[in-house]
Amino acid sequence: MNVVSEIHAANTAVLELPSDLVAYGSPVPDSSKLHYYARYFGDPLSRIFWRDEQLCIGVLPPHGKEAVRLLKSQVVAELFAEKLFAELLNEPIAVEGFEVAFQLACVPRITYWHEWSPKMWRAAALRMIKLLVKLAKHSFTLRNPHPWNLLFDGKQFSYLNPCSIVPLESAVFGRSYEKIARFFVRPLLLLEYGFEHLAKRLAADVSEGVCSEDVRHLDCSWAEWRQEPGEDRVLPFLEQLSTRIDSLKCVSTKHRWHDYFTKDCDFSPGTSWSRKQEVLELLLQDRTIRSVLDLGANAGHYARIAATTGREVIATDFDSVLVDTIFQHTQENRLALYPAVLDFTHPSPGQGVAFDWFPPAAKRFQSDLVLCFALMHHMVLGKYRLDFEQVAKGVRSFARHRVLFEYVGKERLRLYANRPEAEAWYTVEHMAEALGRHFDSVEVLPPAKDGRQLIICVLRSIRS
Repeated sequence: MNVVSEIHAANTAVLELPSDLVAYGSPVPDSSKLHYYARYFGDPLSRIFWRDEQLCIGVLPPHGKEAVRLLKSQVVAELFAEKLFAELLNEPIAVEGFEVAFQLACVPRITYWHEWSPKMWRAAALRMIKLLVKLAKHSFTLRNPHPWNLLFDGKQFSYLNPCSIVPLESAVFGRSYEKIARFFVRPLLLLEYGFEHLAKRLAADVSEGVCSEDVRHLDCSWAEWRQEPGEDRVLPFLEQLSTRIDSLKCVSTKHRWHDYFTKDCDFSPGTSWSRKQEVLELLLQDRTIRSVLDLGANAGHYARIAATTGREVIATDFDSVLVDTIFQHTQENRLALYPAVLDFTHPSPGQGVAFDWFPPAAKRFQSDLVLCFALMHHMVLGKYRLDFEQVAKGVRSFARHRVLFEYVGKERLRLYANRPEAEAWYTVEHMAEALGRHFDSVEVLPPAKDGRQLIICVLRSIRS
C-alpha cells in the first residue's frame, strides 16, 4: 500500500523534489560501499547506514517522493517536535543507490537494550508505545519497532527511522507488536518477577528476544495482542498497555553498593575521594579529551563531574540499581549522560556476521579518558580473581588516550579472607609494572592520607 496516499491532504505540507528524481548511480545500494546499521541491509523500503561516522537513512526507489512528503507532513512534524523521532538535517543528501537520503542531526553513543537498567528499559518501552499511540490516532503504525531503532541521547529515547511508518492495518500491527513484546514487554515482565538475568540473556538474542513460551508461567495475558480484525482495537490496546507498563516497579534485585557514596565517602581535603575529583578536574582541562568512560561508576558522582564540562560521558556499573540511580539523575536534572549496565568481565560481545551488526561494547564505548576507580581491587581480590595483567588488557580495549586507575592498599583489604596468595604480589609496584606493558607511560601519584593512590596511564598513539 502506498504510504503517502494514506496521508490526509490537510495534514500534509509537500516538499517538492525534481520530477526526474532517481536513485544516484546504481538502482540498488552497493553493499560493498556501505556499512549498514544493525540489520538494515535487507529492508525493502529504507536502510540505515554509517557515513563518515554519521547515521543516515536512505530511501529505496520508488519511495523517495513519498518519504519526503511523509517527513514534511503535519503529523510527523509534531512527532519530531516532541523528539519522538530523532532529528534529521533539513537537506537531503545524495547517496548512490538511494532515491533520497537523510542524515541524523546528531548521533549519540549507541547503547543496546540489554545494557539498559530496568527503569531505562521501562522508559524506552513507554516512549515506543507513546509514539505508536500518536501514530495510531492518525491511522499509522511502524514496520520496525525493534529496540535498536530507539536511540538514547543522554536524556531521552527517540525513534531512529521515520521512514518505517506505514498505514495501520490489524495484521501489520500484529507483526510489529510481536517485536515490541519480545524486546520490551516480556523482558519487563521477567524483570518485574525478579528474573533480571533471564530477561537480559533472552532479550540479547537479536533474532528471538523473549518468546511467549518463555513467560507462559507469568500472569501476562494483558500484554498479548489477539489477532482479530479491526484497526479500532489498536489504540485502546496501546493505551492500556502504556498504563500497565508504567505501573511496573522495575526494581532490580542487586543493591549491595547503592548507598556507598552516602555512607562511606569522605570528601574532606586530602582524602582519596577529594583527590580523585581534583585529578579528574585537572585532566579535563585538556580539551582533546572529548569523551569519558567511567567503569564501575557506582552512583555516577565522578561521571557527572565530567558531564557538567560538556564531555560525552558513559557511566557503567554491573549493578542495575546503581545504573537506575544514574539514569534517574539524568531525568531529574536534564544532564546528558549515557548510563549502561556492564560487567567488566563479560562486556556485550559483537553479534551478527563478522560481529558487525551489533558491535561489542569495547568498540562502542571507547573513550578518550577511562576512569577506573575502585575497579582493580574488586576485579583482583573479589569473586572474579583476575590478575593485574587481565585488568590492564581489558581496560586498554576501552581506552583511546588516557586511563585513571585507583590502587587500594592491601592494608585496607581482607586479603586473607578472599585471596591469601595475593599477599606476595598485590602491590602498587606490581600493578604499575603490569600497566606498563599495555600503556606507553605510567605515572603513580603520591598516596592520599587514607593510603589510596592514583595512577595515570597514557597511550601516545591516540586510537581513533
